[in-house]
Amino acid sequence: MQACFSLDPPPPCAQPQTHSRAVSGCWPLYPGRAVSLKPHEPALLRIAHGRVWLTAGASSEDRVLSAGDMLAVEAGTHVVMEPWSPHADDMPVLFLWERVAPQHRFASTRAGRDWEAGVVQPLRDLRGALAGAGRAVGAAVADVATAGGRLGAGLARFALGRGAVPAAADGQIYTKNGCSACG
Repeated sequence: MQACFSLDPPPPCAQPQTHSRAVSGCWPLYPGRAVSLKPHEPALLRIAHGRVWLTAGASSEDRVLSAGDMLAVEAGTHVVMEPWSPHADDMPVLFLWERVAPQHRFASTRAGRDWEAGVVQPLRDLRGALAGAGRAVGAAVADVATAGGRLGAGLARFALGRGAVPAAADGQIYTKNGCSACG
């Protein structure tokens, strides 16, 4: 069994700093008290000292967070927490509440994914298909031209071969390799 020792005293709680719509800073939470939070902007909850019992979200999921634990809280999420200690001590829990700057991720939004899947990807597929069709038509035209050339050359050889043999008017038979026989 491991023992946990804390050599450093808990961090002093700084004065809370008020921002535009959220209060950031280090806050004490005393035994027997609870705090309810519902941020308008994303926030980060860090436990600096002690342990809390926390209920968060629409599903009312219970958790126990200890010193050093963090929880990202989305805007509009209802969080209720209270100190949780199996030993009755009068030390307050210290928690840090920090506003998180919104991150702009156009590709990760649903509209961005829908645009990518519904417009951009089909256009890429169409461009690839048209390029493939163009190559196929070009290859077919080249094959037809080659076949036409071969046909023309074959017809020319046939015509020249027929015209080179004279008609047998005197009763002689001529053969292709130059031998003749008298009839």
